[in-house]
Amino acid sequence: MNNCQFLGKLTHPPETETENGVVVLRFELEIEEFRRDKNGEKKRSLVFLEFEAWDTAALAIEKYAEENSLMLVESSARNFQNAEIVETYFRVNSFKILH
Repeated sequence: MNNCQFLGKLTHPPETETENGVVVLRFELEIEEFRRDKNGEKKRSLVFLEFEAWDTAALAIEKYAEENSLMLVESSARNFQNAEIVETYFRVNSFKILH
């Protein structure tokens, strides 16, 4: 099953829009990633991922989350193809705002 969990900070205030009569919210999370380099030293880097929430989830995130809110998001990966470019984004299945 295509199921991913991420913990990160909301990069900007969320805003909803309506597509074909359905509420949708697109937002970006800043996620800290830790890896060891060739010398075994732990290195921190930031990854920015795009998410999409629909209907009641979109409205709840817009109402309760704000810029820099810490969120735990369970999602599924989706691909969007535009001409020759394939972009990956994550569709929100559930979330918790941890502030």
